[in-house]
Amino acid sequence: MMNKLLTLLITIMCSTLNFIVEGAIKSPVINPDNSVTFTLYAPNADEVILKGTFIPSKEYLKTDVGTLSKGGKIKMKKTGDNWTYTTDILPSEFYTYYFEVDEKKVNDPNNPNKVRDIADTLDYFVIGDGIADDYIEHSVAHGTVKKVWYPSTLNGMKKRRMTIYLPKSYSSNTQKRFPVLYLLHGSGGDEDAWEGCGRAIQILDNLIAEGRCKPMIVVMPNGNAGLAAAPGSDPKNPNQKPSAMNTNSMLGQIESVFMDEIVDYVDENYRTINDKAHRAIAGLSLGGLHTLFISMNNPTKFDYIGLFSAQTTNALNDKRIGSMQKLGEAWNELKSNLPFIGGGSVDRKISSLTSEDLSIYDDVDNKLKAQFSTAPKLYYIAVGRDDFVKKLNDDLRLRLDAKGYKYHYNETDGGHTWENWRKYLVDFLPRLF
Repeated sequence: MMNKLLTLLITIMCSTLNFIVEGAIKSPVINPDNSVTFTLYAPNADEVILKGTFIPSKEYLKTDVGTLSKGGKIKMKKTGDNWTYTTDILPSEFYTYYFEVDEKKVNDPNNPNKVRDIADTLDYFVIGDGIADDYIEHSVAHGTVKKVWYPSTLNGMKKRRMTIYLPKSYSSNTQKRFPVLYLLHGSGGDEDAWEGCGRAIQILDNLIAEGRCKPMIVVMPNGNAGLAAAPGSDPKNPNQKPSAMNTNSMLGQIESVFMDEIVDYVDENYRTINDKAHRAIAGLSLGGLHTLFISMNNPTKFDYIGLFSAQTTNALNDKRIGSMQKLGEAWNELKSNLPFIGGGSVDRKISSLTSEDLSIYDDVDNKLKAQFSTAPKLYYIAVGRDDFVKKLNDDLRLRLDAKGYKYHYNETDGGHTWENWRKYLVDFLPRLF
């Protein structure tokens, strides 16, 4: 008995000592020259690797439509029981990182600042005095952020979740009505993505306070057709796992219900200015695909369209759409005769291939013609020179150019990254309304 107590006491003392040692470490430390020093207490580790958005990548994945960066990494140096690394001087930006200790992912125990990107919890820090000043929470009037459940017919969920930003003046001037921006996330994201990695709340507060953009309501819905809400937020699905592959969200379901379920709900429950001139929509990557086709199929509803590194196609041309529609119809007929085959994930995916959903993607030339017959005030396309979807965006621009449709084009350095999408949002917001 005495030996067990002694063992327990030693274990507690060692754990407490480790906690004290870790608590004494400052990490990361932003040095006066804007280099950054990282320190991790890992006395028993054989190797510690630092992975972060501030480390130049040397690994690239070549695709048919462009190049995808695999992210940067560097080995840390061991001094005593600690592992350290100091970066070069870093420009102003919002940076994320984590450690790999003997090939196991570890977050920085000394950094309380965490953010989720799809399934990864990342540590972050911000270097100001530049573009990232817009990403920092300053002493300005702050808007209100609401997590809202709204009725839905999508995939039998009954309710889905979205994030809504209300500017400070929404509560201080209860008679005023506001324009609305619908801001859509990319594949693997959810209604929390723009608030987290996108820093949309800080950007809006700062730009509105400085008079650089109009006060507006911003709606950030969940664009994943298979999930009602962000991980951990749906009481009916508490153990759901996020995934970067959302092929079920590229079959027209989100686009087909967007106006009736999301826009109508917002107009009915918030003080919006309910017309085309005061309604904008923008999205990144998969959200760019949704933005492109939601606006194209509703040509009288949005005067401002923003495509940020947009996935401009889901590879469904008219012929493929016809084939998939026939598959969906045949499956539904089979299911009516053999009802026991229904109810599973395969059933839900095939049954979703209805003519109503997939027709979202057909007849693009005529839909663009209708959209630009009363041209939107702003059709904004932004993409990085190294982005793997750049060719898709170049093809879209050629299509627009061939018909003389006007748009604003913003080509930047970099690739398919939050660094670019935050910058695009900062550039896009002052152009609205």
